[in-house]
Amino acid sequence: MTIETSISRSTDEGLTLSGYALTDLMRHASFAECVFLLLAGRRPTPAQAKMTDAILVSCADHGINAPSAHVARASASCGVPLATAVAAGIASIGTNHGGAGEACARLLQDGVLSGSSDPAVMAEKILSDVLGPGAARASGAASAGRNLPGYGHRVYKDEDPRATCLLSMASELGLSGKHSALARVLEARLETRKGKRLVLNVDGAHAAILSDMGLPWNRIQPFFIIGRSLGLCAQVLEELESAHPLAYVKSVPAKESYVGPDDREWRTE
Repeated sequence: MTIETSISRSTDEGLTLSGYALTDLMRHASFAECVFLLLAGRRPTPAQAKMTDAILVSCADHGINAPSAHVARASASCGVPLATAVAAGIASIGTNHGGAGEACARLLQDGVLSGSSDPAVMAEKILSDVLGPGAARASGAASAGRNLPGYGHRVYKDEDPRATCLLSMASELGLSGKHSALARVLEARLETRKGKRLVLNVDGAHAAILSDMGLPWNRIQPFFIIGRSLGLCAQVLEELESAHPLAYVKSVPAKESYVGPDDREWRTE
């Protein structure tokens, strides 16, 4: 059986990644450059490498109560090994946690490819597709609970400082393009539609910037997973080293509200 791959090649002379000798990469490439090389399939420019590094750092840790950290620490609290607890945290990354960047990138990329050169037109189409027609939104009827991925944050209400920093860096490095411009217009139009400010968050910034750097939407989430793995390792190690079994689980008990059947008997006929 033969499996084709463009990622790496192993020979008697050594290992290459995307055509570059691993030993050369070890000497001359940063980890961020290697991440970009394997996910984008090409060597990044110096500006792209610096931006990739900043994006990975921005993903590293979002606090002890971030869902992936919560799951990882709760698992570690049960006494499982480091790799198992970290894997549990990574396994919790999905649509509702860590998936907004990918979903937002898909919307932005579809918007840019829609044929219009006007970000305002692109933004209105996206909002109509996701939230419904403007009239329905104004009346508070349709899609009342629907949100735009990459926008809004439970803590940051006026500005997400991580997103602001990343977008500023992208501009300084000459990497801002149509996707970043569309993301900003969407932020303003979304506020008008919703009647409240929903900031472009760090996931939305990742989506816009990586899209401007030529990454397809289905290559966005890996950047979050790679960056977050570092933070999960730190969180799990701290929990394991606390030497208090089930301490994290006990610290965040959930209030129980039973909604099942009333008490009943099991009888053998």
